[in-house]
Amino acid sequence: CLLIRFVKKVMDEDGGSTERDRGLLEYLESTLRHKSDMVIYEGANALCGLPNVTQRELTPAITVLQLFLCSSKPTLRFAAVRTLNRIAMIHPSAVTPCNMDMEGLINDSNRSIATLAITTLLKTGSESGVERLMKQITSFMCEIADEFKVIVVDAIRAMCIKFPQKHRLLMTFLSNMLREEGGFAYKKAIVDTILHLIGQIPDAKEAGLMHLCEFIEDCEFTALSTSVLHLLGA
Repeated sequence: CLLIRFVKKVMDEDGGSTERDRGLLEYLESTLRHKSDMVIYEGANALCGLPNVTQRELTPAITVLQLFLCSSKPTLRFAAVRTLNRIAMIHPSAVTPCNMDMEGLINDSNRSIATLAITTLLKTGSESGVERLMKQITSFMCEIADEFKVIVVDAIRAMCIKFPQKHRLLMTFLSNMLREEGGFAYKKAIVDTILHLIGQIPDAKEAGLMHLCEFIEDCEFTALSTSVLHLLGA
């Protein structure tokens, strides 16, 4: 594993030039066929973290990470989905083949794994699959802590910007979340997300304002009520 990290550091210092050292790249790819899960993951993680990595270079790494998603070991599932979550921010289409396996992790007993799976799916999902995904995560939201809910809310915001035609469905989901129990940081994340969507998607303004008006009718957080009233009075 230490040698893999040294190779990765050398390739990082190369600055991700168009002509990578083929010998070093082939070495990293060879580690994906090692007998040790730790070495395989270290190699896959190194490949995924290369500067200016291409989708073709990612393919062998994603293949082994996909296998780890189905592992009986929670540490491997967590490591794999965390790395895939990171890749999804840069190359979402490269992670799409793993979506079916990640859907199986939504009900994982480890809430960290489940949260990473959901946020990755929100980044890589297709527009046609948005409604089905929202139904899958509805019950999940009631079972996790506020800190994980905030992460999911941020991912929903990004998905709504990506698929503005789905703003009604996603904002209704956020509105329902506002009615559930939760702390200030969680409720603020939802309100901020709705306000952001109102600003970015003109068609979302009417529905967004309606949801916020309903929220402040019975809001226990004065600061949030004030920010909404300030918007309404602007």
